[in-house]
Parts: sequence; structure tokens; C-alpha cells
Amino acid sequence: MGPRSARAPLAMAPRGYWKRVFADFREAAARMGLPRGSTERRSCVAFTSECAKLAACVVLGTYAALIAMGATSENAMTDATRLLNTMNAKVAWDAAAVRSHLTPLPALDGVDGDERDEYGHLTLAAQCSALETGGRDPGWPLRDPHDDTDGGAGLGFENAHALCEAMRRLPNELRVYTFPLAAAERRRYALAELAPTFNRGYDVEGHIVHFMGEPPFSTADPKEATAFLLPARPYLERVAAYPESGREAMTKNVKAMVDRLGAEDAATWRLSGSVGKGGGCARVMVSAHDTGTFAANRTDEEVREKAVFVASNADSTTRRDVDEMKRANNGTGSRATHARFSMSKDVSAVCSLSFHIPKDAVTQRAMTPVSVGDAGEASATPTPSAEDRRAVTLSFRGNDRGQFRERIFKHFRSLRRADWDLSSEGQVTPSEYEQLLGNSKFCLHVRGTRVVSPRLIEVMVFGCVPVIIADGYELPLAWLLDWSKFSIRVAEDEYDRVPKLLDDANWAEMHDNLRRVVGFFVYHRTPLFGDAFWTTMLGVWRQIKRGRACGLGPPKGGEKGITVVTDAVRSAWWWAASWLGL
Repeated sequence: MGPRSARAPLAMAPRGYWKRVFADFREAAARMGLPRGSTERRSCVAFTSECAKLAACVVLGTYAALIAMGATSENAMTDATRLLNTMNAKVAWDAAAVRSHLTPLPALDGVDGDERDEYGHLTLAAQCSALETGGRDPGWPLRDPHDDTDGGAGLGFENAHALCEAMRRLPNELRVYTFPLAAAERRRYALAELAPTFNRGYDVEGHIVHFMGEPPFSTADPKEATAFLLPARPYLERVAAYPESGREAMTKNVKAMVDRLGAEDAATWRLSGSVGKGGGCARVMVSAHDTGTFAANRTDEEVREKAVFVASNADSTTRRDVDEMKRANNGTGSRATHARFSMSKDVSAVCSLSFHIPKDAVTQRAMTPVSVGDAGEASATPTPSAEDRRAVTLSFRGNDRGQFRERIFKHFRSLRRADWDLSSEGQVTPSEYEQLLGNSKFCLHVRGTRVVSPRLIEVMVFGCVPVIIADGYELPLAWLLDWSKFSIRVAEDEYDRVPKLLDDANWAEMHDNLRRVVGFFVYHRTPLFGDAFWTTMLGVWRQIKRGRACGLGPPKGGEKGITVVTDAVRSAWWWAASWLGL
């Protein structure tokens, strides 16, 4: 959401941008419930406004300092622009978070307080309980667990019963031992976390690494462990290295960490790679940066080829794919393949960490949570007028970096569709962004310099059906859920089919399926049973247990038969219990 020109940092925010940001701060203060006209309220409004003004001064002061130091080269100005954009966004989104925190959730029919999370969504625990005690199937669109077209066979589940049971067993089965950081690594990461960076995508990395080292999954005993976490933080390595090459720092320091662990904690390192612990497939590393698995590029082959990577940039594109792409596009279409993601061993991360966007979607009535009473029923649509309220058929907010985005947006804009709102220039405030998502039926997710963007998850939590044009992107939780039920996927060389696909799509049905799965795609300040963190951990455990990268192969036959028998027994019990009035 930044400017195109690196030489115009003062023009990066459109007219009225900061005025709207100040308004967000004032609205947040007003929602504290202080009496209008009171000294306390005036003080609160003044304080929040001054915070925004101070941040604006810091932004402009940074620019002035760069000019004073003679930082006028193209590269220096580009870096300055990125920094200023980051600080602009941080101020705006901090204001939005405060406003969201002070806004109460609306009353939700059929949803009890103890059944929903802080965003208003029905918890997975409540849905599993309703399934097991009342036979109410939540209607999750699960992926066929036997489908191996992308290497994902054996990761999913036959039905909701099996998923609920696996989630309940998870804390007893996934026991994570975290290798200790060296003193220098701790200091480097602590300092990097103080930097004024802002990215809802990159922050996922710290959230997952932190809570993997906390109950209920952590263990201090490596002998008890079934997973071994390498606590490298590629994104923080990038920040700590600034303004030097972040990629160089990532690969060098991740290699140094692996080498250190092999030397200083040799016994535990050998244990983590032993046959009894999965032959190396129980090692786990998290990378939410654009570099993905490339962060471990200099480590030994056993780590690169066997460890489970939880990666946001889950791009499985190969050199062969790129060569074919070039042949089809007259020699154009080059893209990076050094951070290749493998569905046979890795886990695609849910790539947006926000503790207020999911709540905003419910508060603004863009997403109506399902309830225990309607979960799984075909009639559980939001409201008859939900589609009518969304005046925009297709929307996009972001930038047009990359040849592919430039080409695709040029084509889409040439269609002059009055019901499309596609903008790739300038900044918008959080409130404008959220209003657009809540007013859109379909939202574009187009590959830019990378396949990943946190906007994919954000449009989903606002009930906007994603239209995904990003070849090679192994979507988050695609090992578990059937994305075709709540999204539209288009091959990059077929983007001109989008208008017809939208005309033919059943938006109401896809939107309803989004309501059912959204709980799997949101994180919480403290992880909640079945949320994005828990489901990611379930994916990690399924990959470790399957052990395909270590030659163990997918689970053998028999599981389906056991599941069928178990379901039959459960169904018989429910009928008997109902008849006896139990």
C-alpha cells in the first residue's frame, strides 16, 4: 500500500489520510464511555490525538534527517520510503486496534457467551461438543484425506468426528522440545523486536515460535519430545541486519545456529535426528518471511530435506514450472524458486496475525458467526439480504509490484466494470479498507513478488470470497480443508476467465462455507483450542507422524474402516440415548 515513486516520500499518504487517522484515535477515546464535555474525555481525546501527531512528526523528522545526512541516492530514498510507509501504517493500525478493543460485540442470536471467542465466533470446542452430544455436524468442507495430487494424502480427516478427536489428543501426542537460544541470539532478537516494523504477516513467526514453547505442547525433556523446534527467527534476522543484506544474514545465522546446536548440545541434536524420533522429520522450523524455506539454505542436507517448515511463502514452484511458464509467455515470467515449499513435509502458515480484524468483521456485521443451533444445516445462511448489501462484485487493495500484477490489472481495468473496485495506488486507512471488504462479494488475491499476502486471510474473515491467482501457492490448511468450497482459484494464464467465473459462482454458498471455516484461520492472543495456531500444530504433527520425507510414506490402509465402524457405533449410541431420554 505504498507509493510508486521512491523520491516522493512526503506524498505517500493521499490528501486527508492523516486527518482520518486522527479521527480514528478520537473515536477510540470517545468509546471509553466518558461523559461528553467532561475534562476526562477532553484529556483522553487530546492524548490520543497527540499520539498520532507525535508519530507523524517522527515520520517527517526521519525524512528530514535522511535529507540532512545526504541520503538522496535511489536506494537510500527507497529505504526511507519503506520506513516511512511502515510508520504511517503502524500509527493507523494502532488507532484501529484501540478503537476495536473499545467496541463491544453485537448481540448474536443463538450464540451463548461461553460458546464464542473474543471475536464472536463459535469455538471449535463448542462445535465438537455439539457434534458429540447432539449429533450436529458442523458442516466443515473437509478435504478428501486420500487425495495425493499435491502430496497431501494422509494429512486430512474422513469426517468432523475424526478431526475433533485428533485435536483433543494433540497435547498428549505433540510434545515440543525447543532448543535453547545462545546469549547472542537472544540479544539480537530482543533488539530487533524493538524496531518500528509493522507487518501482520511477518508477526506470525514470533507468535508460533513463542507458543510452541509454552503449555500445552512444550516439554523440557528431549526424551519425551515428539518434535524439536529450531528457534530461529528469519524475519528478526532480516530486521537486525538492516541496512545490510537480510537474506545473507538469515542464511548465515540459521546455519550458525544449527552448527552450534550440533556442537554444544550434540547429544540432544543426535537424538532429534534419530530413527526413534522420526529420523530427522521431527525437527521443526518457522519462517514467515518472504524467503520461506530459503532461510535454511546453508544448513546441512538433513535439515533442508527432512525438517518440517512452517512457512508463509508456501510456493511449490519448480525450475521446470518456470521454464514452461517462459515458453508459454515468449520468454517472460521469471520467478524465484530457491524457497521451494514441499507439501510432502511442510506446513503452509495462516499468514495474518491480527487481534482486532476478526472482531471488526463481526462488529460491522460483515461476518455473521454460526451458532450451535444452525451449524451444519443447509439453511444456515447469514441473512437474506447479505448479498444485496455488498455492492462491489470484485475488489482489491494493495500494490501492483511485479510484472504479473501490472499485466493483470491493466487487463481488468480495461474492462471498465462499474461494480469492480481495484486500486493498487496509495494508502487507505484501516476503516476504509475494512469497509471495502465488508462491501465486497469477491476479493482478489494476486501473486506479486511472492505468492503470499496477509490480505488473503483478512478478506476471508470479512466474508469476502477470495479469487486466488497465484500458481504454486500451497494454501494455508489446504491439507485439511477443501478450498474449492469457499474460494475461486484461477490459473495465472487464464485470468481473463475471471468475469465468467464470478458470474457462474454461487456466492451465498461460498460465503456460508467461509462462516463455517473462519475459526480455523484466526489467531488469539492466547491460543484457543482449534484456532489457527492449534490447527497449524495439528498439521505439524500430521507431517511428523506421516514421515514421508524420511521414507516412512503415508499412513497405511485400515484407518478408513476403523473410522466407519467408530461412526456407526457412535450413531447407534446417539439414537439409543435419544430413545431412552438420556
